[in-house]
Amino acid sequence: MGGSAVIPLVSVNAGEPVRVVDIIAGHGLASRLEALGIRPGTNIIKRSEMFMRGPVTVEAHGTQIAIGYGMASKILVERIRDVPAKSPNGNKDA
Repeated sequence: MGGSAVIPLVSVNAGEPVRVVDIIAGHGLASRLEALGIRPGTNIIKRSEMFMRGPVTVEAHGTQIAIGYGMASKILVERIRDVPAKSPNGNKDA
């Protein structure tokens, strides 16, 4: 885990990259998230959330997925500190 605090996905700011640490849910929800590519160890980016506990949009494996607020609140994540920056031409070195 790298010593980072574990927080629910709903507490993360939009645009912030995080790593899934755990999913606190029953077998049904865990299986559904697994089918969407969201499982412990996966790096995701929270793209947006709607006002008043509406859907949360995340990007996982290059695909944007909208999930309900309740589902997102059961996904525990840690912030990723050392994400290499990419230059506009796609190279890691600017």
